[in-house]
Amino acid sequence: MTIKLKLIIKSGMPKYLAICAALEEAICRGQLHAGAQLPTHRQLAEQLNVSVQTVSNAYAHAEQKGLVEALVGSGTYVSKFQIEKETEFMLLEDKETLGRAIDLSIAHPVCTARHTQLFNEALSKISLSHSGDLIRAARPVQGQKQHISAVLNWLELQKLPAESDRIILCNGASHGLMLAMSTLLQPGDMVACEALVDHGLIARSRILNVKLCAIATDREGIIPEKFAAACKANSIKVLCCTPSMSNPASCHMSLQRRSEIAAVAQKYKVMIIEDDVYGALEPNRIPPLSSFLPEQAFYITALTKTVAPGMRTGFMQVPRHLIQHTTSLLAASSWMATPMLFEIAAMWIKDGTLQRLISFEQQEFAARQRLAQTSLSEFEYDSHPNGMHLWLSLPRDWSSDALVATAKKADLIITGYQPFIVDQSLPLKRVRVSLGMESSRYRVKYGLELLADILSSKPPPSYFLI
Repeated sequence: MTIKLKLIIKSGMPKYLAICAALEEAICRGQLHAGAQLPTHRQLAEQLNVSVQTVSNAYAHAEQKGLVEALVGSGTYVSKFQIEKETEFMLLEDKETLGRAIDLSIAHPVCTARHTQLFNEALSKISLSHSGDLIRAARPVQGQKQHISAVLNWLELQKLPAESDRIILCNGASHGLMLAMSTLLQPGDMVACEALVDHGLIARSRILNVKLCAIATDREGIIPEKFAAACKANSIKVLCCTPSMSNPASCHMSLQRRSEIAAVAQKYKVMIIEDDVYGALEPNRIPPLSSFLPEQAFYITALTKTVAPGMRTGFMQVPRHLIQHTTSLLAASSWMATPMLFEIAAMWIKDGTLQRLISFEQQEFAARQRLAQTSLSEFEYDSHPNGMHLWLSLPRDWSSDALVATAKKADLIITGYQPFIVDQSLPLKRVRVSLGMESSRYRVKYGLELLADILSSKPPPSYFLI
């Protein structure tokens, strides 16, 4: 088996990187198609006159980038999730959705026909195995052992030291966050959070009748000194935060910042609730904030933002001394998490599908962020290179409400700032633009260019927007 690779080895460039780059180019040019089997390590080494170890390193690097996938006992194949050559993909018009408004408003992973196919295949496998066990499942409430075992392997990839007796499975991160807040808080308690937060936290605080204390942030999220000052001035019971790619501002804590926030929480005995639903989108994971204070933190993540919104599989790690309390709340609120979805999640964790799906999201959001850099080059916004949001600053003449209304009339849906601020009396000249709802990158590109055109013009008269 031979393949044609155009090797360009630059001075000081390791040969394995040159081979990986040549593989990527061949895939992009359509010379290697999705699912195509590659030569064995020895075959390619002989073909390129390099060592077998060099080819092994090249294949490993290509797999890490999501270009290929290695199947034990079978060989190495071009990944079925390899993204099409960017220029060709963008020029492919999404004819099936013509006439439908372009939706850049929802926090949503990119879902394709391949996602649906994999889901259907998983359901088929389950139907041929032990689906009866799933439909009859009533205990344990905390989660079935085989599902928790798979989750432990997944959390290890997220750099979180996890223990099976501290894991609770729940119906998505929103459910987990509600359980954690209900465990720790009483009406009137004070919760510290980012100055810009996911609207779900605001809704939960109202349901539980707790107060939110907005802490100032910078590009790395909550500022330690501001957090410490709030702890001194107020009786802060809990810190609820999103250290990785926060919504909507895409703030992202460094390892040093996480350590500093943990130190403040430890000093003032503040419990932590960490919402890590976006963390897996980061190619080089930073250990979660919870890893610094495992017995003082609730760690919560899910697959809804990194795989598919319907995969409402939530994973929680709970402080040991609170596990019974939280499990009781789980039983009271929904008895247990839905076993069927966790069976699929466990299956995908074990066979590598989950990691390939997330690698696809990482690559696709990186490509969409590059589109934004080009389309919105004249405007300022905050984002993360692999994030699903843009937190867009508006030109002087525009207000958030006027832009949202004008865009809607042009069949472009975006989100204003209002859902994300604790203090509604402070208007912001910002909107959130989300890049994942549209499965077609062409439509995202078109929507971003339309947004740029609108921003470059004067706002229409207010009576036109009514």
